[in-house]
Amino acid sequence: MSKRIETEKKYFCANNEELIELVNALKFKLISSGVENDEYFTDINSEYIRSRTCLRIRKTNDEMQVTFKGKSKDFHNAFCKLESNYSVSKESYDDFINLFSNLGYYTYTIVNKTRSTYQIKDKKYSYSIMVDTIEDLGGFVEFELICEDDNYDEYELRNKLNDFINKFSELNLEEATLPYRDFVALKMYNEYKPKKEIKGIHLNIDSFLKKYEKDFYNYYKLILKGKINLQAFREDVYNVSEENKKKLDNYFDNLKIQDSKFIILFELLKQIKEKGLDIVLTTNCSKSFINNLLLKVFKKNVVDRIIYLNNNKAIYNELKKYNIDLNNYFNISKLDLKNTNSLLLVIINNFDITSK
Repeated sequence: MSKRIETEKKYFCANNEELIELVNALKFKLISSGVENDEYFTDINSEYIRSRTCLRIRKTNDEMQVTFKGKSKDFHNAFCKLESNYSVSKESYDDFINLFSNLGYYTYTIVNKTRSTYQIKDKKYSYSIMVDTIEDLGGFVEFELICEDDNYDEYELRNKLNDFINKFSELNLEEATLPYRDFVALKMYNEYKPKKEIKGIHLNIDSFLKKYEKDFYNYYKLILKGKINLQAFREDVYNVSEENKKKLDNYFDNLKIQDSKFIILFELLKQIKEKGLDIVLTTNCSKSFINNLLLKVFKKNVVDRIIYLNNNKAIYNELKKYNIDLNNYFNISKLDLKNTNSLLLVIINNFDITSK
């Protein structure tokens, strides 16, 4: 593990040729260059987003590193933070994802970038310039001052950083005041943002639900002694006796959803509803299965409307029959639960900002 005090500022840099010319003229040394994949995490209430706390897994070609930087005291472009880094095996990625999830931290955004790092050192500080190109966002540059002395003066560090950046004043760089994760989140939000007035979220998670529906179908066949096929099951064409209804109730009363991402999904949907947005679920699953799952397993149904498609693939046209225009809804479908939850977190954290 390594610890250090990091003071940095970030700028847009659409054309980095002039920048690199000046970097070379100032005798900075290129110390690394390559691709970095940064996965950022937050708690379910998004405190890490609001406080700009950084919990990150960085993967490069050669290694994986877990980083933690505490909350920002202010939200100016320059900030000083204690950075803790842990080099870990890339094979332990899934273990860390599970650990973070068990601790209550979930993927927010992933920043894919190419980075070239230039550096000069003196007796007390390391001066670094990171020239970045972020996938689908463009060019940036970070100026960073590193101090490994615990007895640091924050005021001195800020002044040192400003003196360092002033060497590049002729480039007239524009400040980039958000963390990279937030730039990526905002772009993702705008890509999914409805074309018309925002009314809610459309959700389809059948890829996850099908495995639970299959288990329920097998149990359903068992109590009906096999006198049902899958199509009839989904269309609920069979009358179930009172005795069998009790068995079905008991099935759902004892059903345990093992995937924590599904539980988190409904916690996030509650936050979506608190913002006044409607939640529409479309599904090809059995009505009996869905109703019981939502009402009995989760006690309270957070979904405003459930539309059963009966294998109709034209979701847009099917929704029109119910006076629902997808152009008014964030359309979340064909994503796994991890990516669905990340997108919900992005919507939660950007909806109020972009709606002002």
